[in-house]
Amino acid sequence: MRCLLIFWGIIYTFFSFAQPPNNRYVSPLFSTVSETTNVLFSSNVPIPNPGGGFYETLTGYPLNVDEFSLTNVNLYMNIFQPSGDTLSKRPVVIICFGGGFITGSKDHWSIRLIAQELAKRGFVTAVIDYRLGMNIFDEDLSVRAVYRGVQDGRSAVRFFKADAAGSNTFKIDPDQIYIGGHSAGAFVATHNAYLDKESERPASTYVWTQGCGFWDLSTCNCPDQGCLDCVGNNKTFNGQAKAVFSLAGAVGFTSYMESATDPKIVMFHSQDDDTVPYNSGQPFSSVSGWIVGFDLPDVYGSLPMSQRADVINLPDQFYSYNNRGHDVHEQTSSSLYNDIIPGISNWFYEELLKPIQHPIEGLKYVCESSLVQTYHTVSNNAAYYDWKITGGTFITQNTNSTEITVLWDLTEPIHQIKLTPYSIWDAKGEETLINISIAETFVNQWTGTNAAWENPQFWSLLMLPQSCHHVVFPSHPISPIQIQVSENQNYIIKSLNIGHNVNVHIPALSSIIVQN
Repeated sequence: MRCLLIFWGIIYTFFSFAQPPNNRYVSPLFSTVSETTNVLFSSNVPIPNPGGGFYETLTGYPLNVDEFSLTNVNLYMNIFQPSGDTLSKRPVVIICFGGGFITGSKDHWSIRLIAQELAKRGFVTAVIDYRLGMNIFDEDLSVRAVYRGVQDGRSAVRFFKADAAGSNTFKIDPDQIYIGGHSAGAFVATHNAYLDKESERPASTYVWTQGCGFWDLSTCNCPDQGCLDCVGNNKTFNGQAKAVFSLAGAVGFTSYMESATDPKIVMFHSQDDDTVPYNSGQPFSSVSGWIVGFDLPDVYGSLPMSQRADVINLPDQFYSYNNRGHDVHEQTSSSLYNDIIPGISNWFYEELLKPIQHPIEGLKYVCESSLVQTYHTVSNNAAYYDWKITGGTFITQNTNSTEITVLWDLTEPIHQIKLTPYSIWDAKGEETLINISIAETFVNQWTGTNAAWENPQFWSLLMLPQSCHHVVFPSHPISPIQIQVSENQNYIIKSLNIGHNVNVHIPALSSIIVQN
């Protein structure tokens, strides 16, 4: 019989499932990525027209826009995918460029590099357009620029949710969509996560007035910008992402961060940032004194955001620096600091993709007379279960399962079981290991007082007595104790030693059979 079991174990080992890759999201598993360019995700969205004036003429940037005068534009994204990837349900990271809402592009080198490097680790990534144009001379009007960007970021999230619900061209898990960015792009990301209610909308995003005409002597109405998901395409979906990364970002108010169930966030910020405050204050402190009429609202940077997260028990990670300036992620003009990609990728992996550690249940002390044993773990918490056996053989047909059966080999010096779970996103979990002891007999001693026999925590082997166990109840000299065997329970044990002041109560329909 034993030879037959070994034979089947060898056969089934050959036909067990292929193990997923070990390092997805932790290291660059894929050497190359593919890029799909200029994918339309938001059609005919209104953008303010330049307002003219000295500073717009001098810089060429739309920093004095007429919020009442609009032109419709289309927005596009470039999508990166790991080459040769066969996974059918993947997390996606949407990445937004910086530039103060007046300049910048999805083609900025560092934004593209972040997208490419995250794709090599197994994510689908997208660099996106969002609408530019801000009035830096009116703090109420300037808020409208941020709100436009937030609407566009939400439109990008909705694009992937719609794709997943339809053709699923990009093989996305709609429940694992993340967003991040640098500077203004980080504002888009943080407000996607935390400015998530109509009641939180700034007043100036509704109908608002702006000076217009000769010397702004007249008043024009700026239109209501609409709800968070009222601009762009796929409006039936919710545009909030599940998690955020922020490179030198901030929020309008930390009160937007409300509870531990809000999207999780990882932040990178340097204390010497003179563009977006590390703590709180007005953006562009390095240039605001040189611009007559400059007027932007105070914002709250990564330090108060992290402090707020701690207060509400929201999971966050804050990478704080002293001397990286505003471009906290760019080490040179063509390379990233080496902690940026791991900091982003590992955070998403640890917090959102990695399965829980799986306990192994089954006998750790095995009688020589019972070498075939079954072990199991929790169900429905992983997509793949990688079992490994030392000193034994699988005799189950499918080792990618929550339960296995093992034939232990007495001739081997070490007996172990290892289990590594993998999530549906091929994220590797922590390994669980148990050592197995095999012997002709074991001593299993009662360690409790009054309790039920069937409670394993009161046995020295942390398991109920087996057929090869010498069962020992030590004496209790001070007061008697009683151990109760449950009804309809039958036990076969090697021997039984009951000490002084110990009573073992066995109901009529139960039995304890002692072999010696």
